[in-house]
Amino acid sequence: MAEGTYVVIIGGGAIGTSIAYHLAKAGCPDVVLLEQGLVGAATTSKAAGGIRAQFATETEIWFSLRSIEFFGRFREEMGADCGYRHVGYLYLLTSPELVAEHRRRIALQNRLGVPSRLISPEDVAQMVPEVRVDDVLAAAWCPTDGYASPHEVVQAYVAQARRRGVRVREGVRVTGLEVADGRVRAVLTSEGRFESRHVVNAAGPWAGEVGAMAGVEIPVMPRRRHIFVTDSFPWVRHPTPLVADLGSGFYFRSDQDRILMSPGDEGVVPDFEAAVDWSILPELVEKAVRRVPVLERATIKTAWAGLRPLTPDGRAILGRAPGFENFWLAVGFCGHGFQHSPAAGLVMADLILKGTAPVDLSVLSPGRFGPRTAPNREVAPD
Repeated sequence: MAEGTYVVIIGGGAIGTSIAYHLAKAGCPDVVLLEQGLVGAATTSKAAGGIRAQFATETEIWFSLRSIEFFGRFREEMGADCGYRHVGYLYLLTSPELVAEHRRRIALQNRLGVPSRLISPEDVAQMVPEVRVDDVLAAAWCPTDGYASPHEVVQAYVAQARRRGVRVREGVRVTGLEVADGRVRAVLTSEGRFESRHVVNAAGPWAGEVGAMAGVEIPVMPRRRHIFVTDSFPWVRHPTPLVADLGSGFYFRSDQDRILMSPGDEGVVPDFEAAVDWSILPELVEKAVRRVPVLERATIKTAWAGLRPLTPDGRAILGRAPGFENFWLAVGFCGHGFQHSPAAGLVMADLILKGTAPVDLSVLSPGRFGPRTAPNREVAPD
């Protein structure tokens, strides 16, 4: 049992480990990270590793730009290679509504320094000739988007956090939260009671369960997403950018000399089951061959499934839990947690240690949800 801890973080994925690292880097005196399994082995380990700046709000673009800066200096700061590659993101737009939406987004992105632009179907065909474009009206393209290795990033966060004194406790299940007078007084676990001045819920798909322990309703709905990887596939040019068909949800990109691809999200998964369901393979094949006919030649070598913790409006929940002084939420990143983890860790460290954030967090506020919450508009492959 540990008593008098300054910060207890619940969840050892990319968000939780980044918060631990940034707190320790900022000089926080005592941080404990609790993970029910192994750090980085749950949702983060199933991520495709996408890193992009093509978001719809100024706050999320700020998160992307700060995170991209961090990944760019990752080896220097973290002492490890995270496999960061700029291959670009190409969003295929097949309806006038999608074109109009991305035209607005690109105007905002350009104003903030993101080099995204609309390109023609002919440009798409030149860039990725294997893609069928007869129904494509335009595409949103950003050459500085790319990907990195979630495993390497999380392990570097943990290694650097430990060097700075963070206590990482794996195989520890949170069983309850002691609440009194608007504060979480202690975290109850399978290995004892942890008193703390601050508690951070960074539990990913399990965020709602942790919130309920304090009487806080958190609208995080985990959806399962599959990723399939082919055997060596020489019938496309490598490296291929990440190409996302926003009409169907299908996306693919190069993975060395192979192709990594996904049919998109499934429905809500209330039992947190993330096993591969091979019965969806016909859906993948249909979407893949319709968009990239040469993929008919592909042989699937491996597959995995993970949970995307979605929120009603497709944006993260970041900040102080309503009605609490010391219970912090860093959840619901909707599949963007890995790529936004550097900025999320920085922001949460500032909130906890300084009481302020370096960016306007109103669009991510935990108190923003109500009866007129907008539908999920952020459809992305991350």
